[in-house]
Amino acid sequence: MALFRKKAPLSRTEVLETPQYGWIWKPLVALVAIYLLICIVLGIWWSWTPSPVDPRQAVAMQRGAPQSGGESQAPAAIKPGEALLATNIELLDTLLDKPGGYLRNDVMPPGLWLDNMPSWEAGVTQQVQDSVASLGSALEVGQAPLKTADEALAGDLDSWRWPESETLLRAARNNLGEAFSALENTGAGTPGQEAAAPAPSAPGADALSAWLAQVQSRLETQTQALAAAVGRSPGGGQAVESTPWFRIDNVFFKTRGTTWALLQLMQAARIDYAEVIEKAGQGEAFDQLIAELKASQAQVWSPVILNGSGFGFFANHSLMMANYTVRATQLIGKIRSAL
Repeated sequence: MALFRKKAPLSRTEVLETPQYGWIWKPLVALVAIYLLICIVLGIWWSWTPSPVDPRQAVAMQRGAPQSGGESQAPAAIKPGEALLATNIELLDTLLDKPGGYLRNDVMPPGLWLDNMPSWEAGVTQQVQDSVASLGSALEVGQAPLKTADEALAGDLDSWRWPESETLLRAARNNLGEAFSALENTGAGTPGQEAAAPAPSAPGADALSAWLAQVQSRLETQTQALAAAVGRSPGGGQAVESTPWFRIDNVFFKTRGTTWALLQLMQAARIDYAEVIEKAGQGEAFDQLIAELKASQAQVWSPVILNGSGFGFFANHSLMMANYTVRATQLIGKIRSAL
């Protein structure tokens, strides 16, 4: 009877065409799609440039008294060196605590896929390294922690294994905090008590000139890289070898990180070296330098970095940034010649 007839076995072709567990791939595809969507959203969020911090507010934060208005603290109350120390501490805090944290050493998505923010971080860390190195020779207190901070910043800041970059950056930040505390406690004693140590003298013109020389060299290098991104020499002469199109944004964002950090460091230097700057008659030039650096941080509305030409339809972001770095370099040269 047909009721008890054995069912014929499926052929090899029929088995391949009718898998028994075909439902498994659907949730897997959905999970992968959700994961990629989350990575894209996080990548966009992590790529936002943090807001700069006013040096006076940075000093107040290190003293344990954050203030909402940066102008409420009188510059005379800030000891020479405090503004630069506090600003460098805030720069390191920003690198470590911004959305996504420090991304240059990431080996997992979405940080692994990002290149703009890691390039920006490279520009910031380079300026922190130069600034901390200059402070070591300019300040009379905190020599030991400043030297240790300089050594930590000279380590491998791309490492994800021991010692990882975050460990080095946090160690440098803590040592700068020790130097700030040492500077804060100099020349300060309670009423009726002898001061702990004599008040430090203001950093001199030689220290400022040496640091500005390093900054000028860094900006000239960045200008040359930007010029290569648009296929021309910085002076408008013979064309140079163009930067590959997939690295144009890396060059731009490294320069943007450089000028972002310099904006805050120069504002701090305007406070710490105020006496030297005014004596050299370079107050106006220094203020113009700060203005140029601030202008370089204008909002980039395009989702990608463009290098248009002439009066074409597309903007040329690299050329615009190069204009700011060239003017900043010229102003630094003028200031150095007068110191």
